[in-house]
Amino acid sequence: MTRDEWERWATLGVVGLVAALGVIGAVNSFTHVAAAVRPSFGDLAPTVPLGVDIGIAAFTGLDLLMARMGMRTRWLRLVPWGLVAVTVYLNVAGETTLVGQLAHGVLPLLWVVAVEAGAHVVRELAGLSGRGAPRMDRIRFSRWVLAPLPTLLLWRRMVLWEVRSYPEALAREQDRLLARCDLQDATGSTVGWRWKAPRRDRVLYRLGRLAPAALAPADPQPVARVVEVTANGNGDHAADLIAQDMKRSGGKVTRRTLQARAKAAGVPLGTTKAAEIAARHR
Repeated sequence: MTRDEWERWATLGVVGLVAALGVIGAVNSFTHVAAAVRPSFGDLAPTVPLGVDIGIAAFTGLDLLMARMGMRTRWLRLVPWGLVAVTVYLNVAGETTLVGQLAHGVLPLLWVVAVEAGAHVVRELAGLSGRGAPRMDRIRFSRWVLAPLPTLLLWRRMVLWEVRSYPEALAREQDRLLARCDLQDATGSTVGWRWKAPRRDRVLYRLGRLAPAALAPADPQPVARVVEVTANGNGDHAADLIAQDMKRSGGKVTRRTLQARAKAAGVPLGTTKAAEIAARHR
């Protein structure tokens, strides 16, 4: 049996077990609640647990549907949870012993958990979980041990700059250190550059967008070709030439380094297009 087949059978087995537990909980809850409310509802007693259980599934489904249509309201999620509380209360209200209360309280929860698990699966498959964006990479534990303070500052910048890729964060950190070195050399001060450097450079540095001098084009011939191509109105091809030149010189072609090099060459390049071109030259 292949791995895919094993996983498929395992999935079917888990789904079957959850469904069986849900049915057991629903049947026991239905029987107990119907008997408890019969003095008040008579022959209509079975409609009470049926309505509550169907209501839990129906309002959970309605929440998914409204989320899919972009009209989700947060308070709607409170309805099935309120019905859950009602179901549990109706199951334990007539019990006088702790064992009976726990037993009758757990059984309806089996049905509720089965419904919630199914809703979670549907929410994930339909992309309604709100986690469509990639998660932020974790920083290695060894780096926290060897350099706790720099790692804390790196993590802080990842959060502030919305950098989710750890390798990209390291590349930006290296560029930031090189840019700070350039500012120190330009102002002649290892500390005073924070006040002597031009305000625009200081702001770009704080935003992590100040490209170090090492990223500026050094070969005039590629720059001339880029300027010529850009003048002809083909900015994408110009950016492609820049990426080729970076790769030939041994530099790492990433979205950020490509954008910095393109900006230095006077080539307008958007984030999406830069990421697309960089991916082709890795």
